[in-house]
Amino acid sequence: YLPPDLFQWDTSLEASRASYKQLMNELPWKDFAGECDSSDPALTGILSQITKDVVRTRIELDFFGRSVDGVGEGACGLGREPESINIEEPTCHHDVLARILLMYAWFNRGERYVQGMNELCAPIYYAFAQDPFCSPGCVEADAFFCFSHLMSSMRDTFVKSLDDDHTGMLGRIEQYSVMLREKDRQVWEHLHRLQVQPAFYTVRWLTLMLAQELDMPDTLRLWDSLISDFARPHP
Repeated sequence: YLPPDLFQWDTSLEASRASYKQLMNELPWKDFAGECDSSDPALTGILSQITKDVVRTRIELDFFGRSVDGVGEGACGLGREPESINIEEPTCHHDVLARILLMYAWFNRGERYVQGMNELCAPIYYAFAQDPFCSPGCVEADAFFCFSHLMSSMRDTFVKSLDDDHTGMLGRIEQYSVMLREKDRQVWEHLHRLQVQPAFYTVRWLTLMLAQELDMPDTLRLWDSLISDFARPHP
């Protein structure tokens, strides 16, 4: 997300945040809200799926139900209905998370939004929102571009037509199986003997980078190691 040269960070952040504001202006808000005759049903369908998933994201944390200004819960809170998500004027972190996903879906038409992307975006947004050095007004833009950067290496797992590719879902499962056989032959042979196919247990691990298996602090610690590891691609 940021260039290797520390002295370019401020310039890079300024440019990306300005770019995000421009992208926001290009989003057809009325189409998503269904307020005009030319509304594309696919657009409103995407937003509907995003809002359903967002309110179920990380329900063990009350963070996403808090107001973005940090003052109480406002109209947010756990058990929130998808219809209450406000992407035009976000009041809580659920709203912002939904808008980031919507922005990504709109500007990446080839894949749009697929269930599970919310689980990948949530830790990134959470990390920026908790960062004392990231001003509240910049959290959304920074999270969007970091999420987009992560998806550049993860998107093939969400595209069904690429399942058989080495970067697709089946290809990654095969890479995982080969790695397990090399690193822990005993476990691999045990699972193989029981006819437990890797696809039975690895799909969620690989598509969500274990985000649903671990608590948020453990997810962030694991991702810190995974994302900083330049020995790519990871299975």
